[in-house]
Amino acid sequence: MTDDLTLLRAVHDMYDRLDPPPVDLADRVLFTLELEDLEFELMRLQETLLPAGARGPETASTVTFSAESLTVMVTVSDSGPQRRRIDGWIAPGGALRVELRTPRGVHETQADADGRFAFAEVPSGLVQIMIHPTTGATVPLHRPVVTPPVQL
Repeated sequence: MTDDLTLLRAVHDMYDRLDPPPVDLADRVLFTLELEDLEFELMRLQETLLPAGARGPETASTVTFSAESLTVMVTVSDSGPQRRRIDGWIAPGGALRVELRTPRGVHETQADADGRFAFAEVPSGLVQIMIHPTTGATVPLHRPVVTPPVQL
């Protein structure tokens, strides 16, 4: 039995050296599981973060998510060291409550009647966007719609 344990320890140490788990893996898992008790519709990633043609030293990327009830396109650009600006559009457009979840807290805003929303100063890192049903909105949501977590 000792030989088995020695071998398993050697395999563990090898993987720990050559392919260690990300330092923030536990935090990312806990962040994702926080939504476990909520009933929501998970959006699908349609397009990955791609350069959006920004000029100069700034970088901008665009990503699109879709669900049965709506589509969200988000442009992410630098707004300072380790800071990002998020500009988003909900289609079909509607004045819906938008929540940006980060491991450090939740930011909220309201999309305008055309579905446009923005978060000017967001720390870089893992985020999720949640769109909430809103009384009087022209987009009939029956439950929140949330993006998968993405790294900014």
